[in-house]
Amino acid sequence: MTERAFPIDRNDLLARVDLVAVLDGLSPGTGQGRGRQWHCPSPSHEDNNPSVKVQTDSSGTQRWRCWSGGESGTAIDAVMAARSMPVGEAIRWLNDNHAHLEVLPRRAAPESRPVGQPGREAVEYVQRCEKLLWSGSGRSVREWLNHRGLGDNVLRANRVGADPGRRFLPRPKGLPGGWPAAVFPALDRAGNVAYFQARFLEPPEGRDKYDNPSRQHASNPRVAWTSVPETVEARRGVLVVAEGAPDALTAAQAGFASVAVLGSMYPDGRVADEIAGFVRDNDVAVAVCFDCDVSESGAKGATKLIGLLDERGVTNVDNIAPPDGMDLSDWAAVTDEWTAVFDQSAVTGIDMASVPNLDAGSGMDLGI
Repeated sequence: MTERAFPIDRNDLLARVDLVAVLDGLSPGTGQGRGRQWHCPSPSHEDNNPSVKVQTDSSGTQRWRCWSGGESGTAIDAVMAARSMPVGEAIRWLNDNHAHLEVLPRRAAPESRPVGQPGREAVEYVQRCEKLLWSGSGRSVREWLNHRGLGDNVLRANRVGADPGRRFLPRPKGLPGGWPAAVFPALDRAGNVAYFQARFLEPPEGRDKYDNPSRQHASNPRVAWTSVPETVEARRGVLVVAEGAPDALTAAQAGFASVAVLGSMYPDGRVADEIAGFVRDNDVAVAVCFDCDVSESGAKGATKLIGLLDERGVTNVDNIAPPDGMDLSDWAAVTDEWTAVFDQSAVTGIDMASVPNLDAGSGMDLGI
């Protein structure tokens, strides 16, 4: 049983148990009072002469140490070692046999925020990151974004931000972990913050590239709308549906109305409803452009989304797969001809034979 499954306050438990009595029950001891010593509770240590002594640390917690083998810890560690128990079972054993504390009531999971109604902490985090991107502490993030083809004009228009880390930006639990990251807000069609994703510049080992707020701060709307910068001439007639914020921003930077699907493998009815609503309001065609990856997850997601749009009466839809395993940002980095493919889609529907067959070696993996 794990500690989570058996909610006992660790500090209360250690304050209640007598470590001397615990060790007496786990290992033979000799001597009396302050001079009493025990054989090491660890079965891997052949402690022929009792070497364990008990002391109280500055916080008032009793701790043991084996002066022969070097093992040490609290009463919990002694039980784990002697009885080969995981931490949760050791806590339960100590409580059943020594402390007899009442089990704490299980905390109810925090309620999820309604979609499109992020909490104040999430909105303020995005606002602070937006300001930090244009400060000295956000310079490395801004250069990272620029290197990946996103200009300052599109970053400003879409409120992209920088999280330089906890030193510069404290945050409550449930927001990104605190490693330097580019912050991509998920805006609704009116330009309000609905959600965000933080893309770590150098993901820590074992962590995904992206980190999201917990549902108590914001619920994922599954889509993120973009704005074309005022300095760019808008292209009419087509909505580009991209996989992820960087690709949608690349399309917006070129003048296309665009929306990012957050999690292209699993487009659902909510995603299709959002896109269908935009199509009805603006009388445009749709160009779905998901990653052309080896796993074919982008192709599968695009096929599913097109089917969902068809069920909603949106039939003027093209599926544009970037060449040579690229994503849209990669494609835009190696040729300017990609915009003509989407312009053609808005007018006549796309003939995929017109997509440039780029050399596989010419692709640039931007890693966004």
